[in-house]
Formats: sequence, C-alpha cells, structure tokens
Amino acid sequence: MNDLHYAVVVGINRYPAIVDLQGARGDAGRFREWLVDPAGGAVPEANVRLVTATKEDELTADVMSAVPTRENVNHALYHSLRAVRHAVADRPEGEQLTAWRRTRLYVFLAGHGIAPFGGDAALLMANAAMDLLGNHIAVRQYLNWYESASPFHEVVFFADCCRTRFGGVAAFGPPFTDTTEAPEEVDCLVGFATSLGDPAYEEQNPDPDLARGHFTTAVLEGLRGAGATPEGTVTSDSLADYVVRHVVDRTQGLIPQEARFIRGTSAPMVFARGLETGMFPVTLRFPDGFRGWVQLRGGNPGGVPLRLHIDAGESVEKLKPGLYRATPESVNAADFRDGGFFEVVTGGGNGVQL
Repeated sequence: MNDLHYAVVVGINRYPAIVDLQGARGDAGRFREWLVDPAGGAVPEANVRLVTATKEDELTADVMSAVPTRENVNHALYHSLRAVRHAVADRPEGEQLTAWRRTRLYVFLAGHGIAPFGGDAALLMANAAMDLLGNHIAVRQYLNWYESASPFHEVVFFADCCRTRFGGVAAFGPPFTDTTEAPEEVDCLVGFATSLGDPAYEEQNPDPDLARGHFTTAVLEGLRGAGATPEGTVTSDSLADYVVRHVVDRTQGLIPQEARFIRGTSAPMVFARGLETGMFPVTLRFPDGFRGWVQLRGGNPGGVPLRLHIDAGESVEKLKPGLYRATPESVNAADFRDGGFFEVVTGGGNGVQL
C-alpha cells in the first residue's frame, strides 16, 4: 500500500439554491473506490476522506443547512495535512526526506463550478447561491498553498466541474498557515473537466445512480489501464493524453468538452505499473430501452464470440484494437446502427453508439 498517500474526495449533487446534479456524488464514490483498490491507487482507507452529503441530507437541506460546505472540505484537508506531517516527522531524522518524497495528496472535486476572478476553477459548495458564490474551493489558490507550504511532494487535483467565468467573485485559498519550506520542488498534476470559460457535462440517466461525469469516467478508465504506456505504466502524461481524447469522444453531439491539464516540470508521476497492455476500455452505448444478450465478434479471428448481457444503457468492455460486430441475440431487437460494426483503435478514447 502507498502508506504516505492521502486523499480528499468531494462530490455534490444537491444544490438547494441552484440546480441539482445527478452524477457528482456517485463519481466521488467511484474515485474513492479506485483510490483504496490495491490494484488501483492502493491508498489506505484511513488516509481517504470522502466529503459528500447523505441521501437524507439531500432530501431535507435548504441553502442554509446544505452540506458539504467549505468548512467540511477544509477540515478533511487539514486532517490529511496533520497526518502526513506526523507520518514524516515520526521517521528517523535521516529517513525523513526519503519519506517526504513518497508523499502524495489527491484532491477530487465534482459538482457545480465557476472560474472566479483570479482563479481558473472553483467547486461550488452545497450552500452556494447566486449571491453566495464565495462558498467554493478554488483550485489554483489551494494548489498555490500546497506548492508553498509543501506538506506533500506530489499534489494531484481533478476538478470535474464547469469553469464558466464570474469576474466579480474573489477566489479564496485555504485557511491553513503552516508554511514549512519544501526540501525539494513540489510536483503537481491538475486536471480540469473542460477549458476555461466552458461548461462540463454529466451523462444523464433515468436512474440517478447510473449518471456519470464524462471527465471522471475518462479519468478512471485511464487510471485503470486505458491510459497506460506500451510498457503498461500509467503516468501523468499518458493519463492526460488519454483523458483529453476520451472526453472529446464522449461529448460528440453535444457542445464539445475539452479537458485541460497542468503538468509538473519534473519527471511524470506514476499512477500504476505492470498493467495489461494492448486492451482498451470501449464504451458500448445501446439504443434506448435495449436490454438482453449481445454477441460480440472480432478482435480474435476464429475465436468464440463474446456474450454480453446488457441491463443498462451502456457497457464498458476491454477490447483489443480491431474491427468488431455486435449482434443482438433476440430476433425482436431492433438492428444496431451501421449493422453493429465498429472499430477499436489503439490509444483508447473509444466510444461506440450501436
């Protein structure tokens, strides 16, 4: 396990004074699952703070009582800050620098967002309103503090939120005042769901539990292997390249959403090693209302068809590059688009409307 890695994960669906979302809380839960997965982020569960509202909170809250708030997020970040300081300080003096080099903080933010004055993105808290937009977590201002105070060697921000401009809203940083100087340069990776000034989208679903943010989906697929190099390593560079391609693919037919990344100047961060190569997750999107068995032929000439049972609007499958054909087993099912033929290309970013 990565015992010196920590994470704060925030997802907000309920905004009593704005407009509710479907997928942000679920996206936060899915990102947490990757973090604590030994085959994923391998972060100890005790080092991960999930900051969301319960379903009961969402049903009963008004704007004055809605959670999570900025204070809730700051409390979780402060807990991680103190924990990593103690973890490094408890090492023998000659081992503290080596331990600090192994430290990493993940901050995942999903919900409504803006680009405030002096900032590039800010997640609005549940108690935000059009006259309370200062209730936010501003990515740039928080990152600046972490780079200056240096409790962590590596800092990773993923912000799955809109970046529409609000010039009259000041961007606020954290309340922390610990400013220990870094023994070495702090490295960072920041991923934004969309370009500055633009909205971000989530995929709507009649079942709110199945709603997904396009950016978060791409990030998780990339971290689990779609963004791997030919050697089976997921780095900050390979992940960013994959996510940018895949978000564009997923938002075709909408206003195109273009993810943006800020990468550190040192060697790329490594998120995973030794992953299976040559296989890429492909999002198979089925016609509205389709349910049942599908045969998938291709990829391995002469091989046995892959049978999939479809009980939702889409299915993510790992496939080799090549030409495939999807065929419904039921004779009563409507024909798939283009005869069910589709191609999987090297590098990921695959999405297929059948």
